[in-house]
Amino acid sequence: MNCKKNVLLIRSYRGDDELVRQLDDALINVFCIPITRIEEIEQDQHDKTIIFDFDHFDIAIFVSVNAARIGLSLLEKYWPMFPQHVVFFAIGAQTAACISDHNLEVIVPVTETTEGLLSLRGLRDVGAKRIVIFRGQGGREKLACELAKRGAQVTYYEVYRRVIDEDNLKNALKVLPSVDCLVAHSSASLALLGRPSNLIASNLRVVVPSERVGGYAADLGYRLLNVAKGAAPWSMREAVMTALKEISLTT
Repeated sequence: MNCKKNVLLIRSYRGDDELVRQLDDALINVFCIPITRIEEIEQDQHDKTIIFDFDHFDIAIFVSVNAARIGLSLLEKYWPMFPQHVVFFAIGAQTAACISDHNLEVIVPVTETTEGLLSLRGLRDVGAKRIVIFRGQGGREKLACELAKRGAQVTYYEVYRRVIDEDNLKNALKVLPSVDCLVAHSSASLALLGRPSNLIASNLRVVVPSERVGGYAADLGYRLLNVAKGAAPWSMREAVMTALKEISLTT
């Protein structure tokens, strides 16, 4: 395999990106062009009430690294010691690591998706439980809806929003025709890129973290999809390596 294949990564910037490090180690040329940036949401009185009343909740769920990083930072301002009865859940290993860094025990699913969370024993029998979900603005509704169906009282705590970086979006679109593989962690990022040309749709390998995002990519017109086993760096790296190997077999 050509050791200098080009991969475009478009998710929001991370200071210490394990996926980029793993791809660099594999001698892959990675273009990191974050088309969105993370912006912390200023907390209003309603949000502060959730923090003040954190001990009223039975379960806290964090659905991204940013949700954990920002959410726990806000909590620590008012809770130097977290309530011991609150059970912490994370959607994936990286989010769990962020929570563990605060000396908290955390439960994480093997399959790092909303569906994986919902399959966990601790989230099956939640009748009358009070659950707070830390997330970004405008996230998926499936987790909260399903937990509510199971009898839980669910509260959202939205701690950040994604803001489009117009310059980087233009740069990503400019680079897209020249790369071998696009790594897209969400449907929202694919939506920002828009529908690909027939040439790009027919030739570009697209790596996504789930069947759901893969389905959205297919709806946009992308034809060469590699679905990872989750959003964890090792899963995405494995899918990228498979995609690049498939390119080599066809060239």
